Formats: sequence, structure tokens, C-alpha cells
Amino acid sequence: MAIGSLGDIVFEVSPDKVRTFRDLQIQRKANYTEHAIHGKKGLLEFTGFAAATGSLNIRLDAALGVNPKAEFDALLEIFTEHQAVPLILNGEPIGDGLWVIEGIDEGFEVVNNKGVAIALEVPLKLKEYVEAEGSGE
Repeated sequence: MAIGSLGDIVFEVSPDKVRTFRDLQIQRKANYTEHAIHGKKGLLEFTGFAAATGSLNIRLDAALGVNPKAEFDALLEIFTEHQAVPLILNGEPIGDGLWVIEGIDEGFEVVNNKGVAIALEVPLKLKEYVEAEGSGE
């Protein structure tokens, strides 16, 4: 059963494969400019919203039916190719636009006697990517 997706990477749980994430966090922020007033507290002016940021941890484990190297390489391609992709959870997009991977780590949890990763912990840092209006892209 599909839980959600990050671009073409589908988070799913089935009898043959478990590809899930944990610790999904989305941060939203409003931007304010402070106008100084001599001898008084400054006045705040709302100037808009910042792009949302997010983080999540993906465990890629051969014991759960996935190929850790191939799965990591797919995530790394999204990162290195600067791809903006949808982030979907429960069939609904998260945020107003697409997402880019701002940072990716590769934690070697289990390695076999040949140095091949059997299980990887992959923390991702995400940032919402909203196209400029009228960009035509």
C-alpha cells in the first residue's frame, strides 16, 4: 500500500517491500520586517511567507526488500540533478509547490563482509520550490 511519494520514489508497505520514512517534519515561517522608531518599540510589517522546509529519515534495508545502493542512487540523482519533485502524503501534496533535496546524508547502518551496504539510514533536508509567477517553466 502506497503511503506517499517523493517524486518517483514511492513510500510503500507490502508483503514484499517496505520503503518508508520516519520523523517527517515540515517547518513554515512568516517573514516580517521591523521598522525602527526612535525611543519606541519597532513596528513589524508582514512581508510574506518563506518557502517551507522539511526533513525526514529514510531507512533502506535489504532485509525489507529494497536494494539500498539503487534506492540511494535514485535519491542522489534527484539531489545532483536539482530536480524539483512533488512531496505527497496520503494522496495529498504537501505545500504549495514542488520540493528539492537541499541536503542528503548516507549513514551506513549495516555493511556485509565485502563492504556492501545492507542497510542505510538516509536523512534528507527538503525545501519547497515555488516557481515564479509568469516564469513559464
